[in-house]
Amino acid sequence: MQIKWITGSTNQVHLSIKSADEYGITPDLMTFQFGSWEQLVQVHISTDIPEDMIGLPEQWKNIFTIPETLPYELNRTDTTLRLGPVIALIVFSHLNDMTLSKLDHYRDYFSDFENIQGLIYICAWSTIDIEKKQIQGYYFDPNASNTSNRWKLGTFPFPGSAYNRTAMPETVFNSLLTVMGDRVFNSFSNGSFNKWELWKRLSPDFKLRSHLPATEPLTDVTVLNNMLGRFGSIYLKPAGGTLSKGITKVEKRKNGYLVTYPQQRIGEENFQRFIENSKSIEQWLFKLKNKEYLVQQAITMKRHENRPIDFRVIMQKDGKNQWDCTGIFGKFGRNGNIITNFTQNGFIRSGMDTFRSAFRMNDKKAQKKIKELKKISFKICRAFDQYGNYGDLGIDLMVDHKGKVWILEANTLDTYHRFPLLIDDRALYEKVVTSPFRYAKYLAGFEQ
Repeated sequence: MQIKWITGSTNQVHLSIKSADEYGITPDLMTFQFGSWEQLVQVHISTDIPEDMIGLPEQWKNIFTIPETLPYELNRTDTTLRLGPVIALIVFSHLNDMTLSKLDHYRDYFSDFENIQGLIYICAWSTIDIEKKQIQGYYFDPNASNTSNRWKLGTFPFPGSAYNRTAMPETVFNSLLTVMGDRVFNSFSNGSFNKWELWKRLSPDFKLRSHLPATEPLTDVTVLNNMLGRFGSIYLKPAGGTLSKGITKVEKRKNGYLVTYPQQRIGEENFQRFIENSKSIEQWLFKLKNKEYLVQQAITMKRHENRPIDFRVIMQKDGKNQWDCTGIFGKFGRNGNIITNFTQNGFIRSGMDTFRSAFRMNDKKAQKKIKELKKISFKICRAFDQYGNYGDLGIDLMVDHKGKVWILEANTLDTYHRFPLLIDDRALYEKVVTSPFRYAKYLAGFEQ
């Protein structure tokens, strides 16, 4: 449905006879919604309005940007008439961050626009005006004559739903929720999801707890020694870290502690140091006090050609509010390393290929293991649903040398979407980047 501007009226919405019949609408007062903006209007049924158009007061263009070149959907719920969907994609911090090249980075996110329709705009959290309930940003115009003007600046109403992919102040996030209710996803996180919070969310579920490495906050050397006494080797991890930054491995030896730094290399080997006594280890731990650290049981990772392996499971909600596994990928770390940061001389394979090549499984066994990864990931998603609105999770799992599955991480903001491109699967990539908009459309009140 297209927009036709009507002059001379500030509160009339015009519909064709056919549209009025289709939606069961009679000339009456109704609440008109565009995103989260509402206006009490008089519905006027007119023979002058084409079947595929809706007439809106031209004066509304002075309130905020309503692009008339975009196709919209119309629906009715009781006495509410809704035009949309209106979806915000929050990916920047400031308006001047939104250069043409950075906006074009998200061009593929609009590749399913024909099915989503409506107004999707990209914005920065700092442009969210809580008092006016407006947001500055750019919308993509698929009908633009050339590439230089396909992104158009506007001031938009609060959306019908918002897809958050950036860290913003909690006060801003909560203000959005106050206006929009539970139609903002993913729920608030100030960066990578806190690993201790993950433990607390998942450990009450007995079945999930059996897949969680033993984890405790690092408060003093006693905690370190107790965990080393139980497991022999442990990882120290920043509670809110990402991309394996700050991780160290500690092993108890007869006469001290062996510390391995995965991010530091000497030739082809990880940098290591030996700490001889409890006093020295206490001094070393004291240097970590400026950051919240966890002590976690070290798992013996499966390796392939001396490369560590774990898995990324992409879980996303669809247009019917149901979790779906969009893809599973094997992450191979650097040769000789103890972490699977594939960006450092590592590589990606599909989940099935990983089980076939690195785990030497036939298709039947590989499919059974894929099914197990999915089952655990679905349980994690259902646990997350109890704590907020999530629609796009990147779950990291590991399968050890004995075949047991371990839960490593759940990524809520840094849900890296480009894994399919690393295995040359363009169609899967487009599915990954567009799936969240089908969920956003559902949240905005437009079921597919």
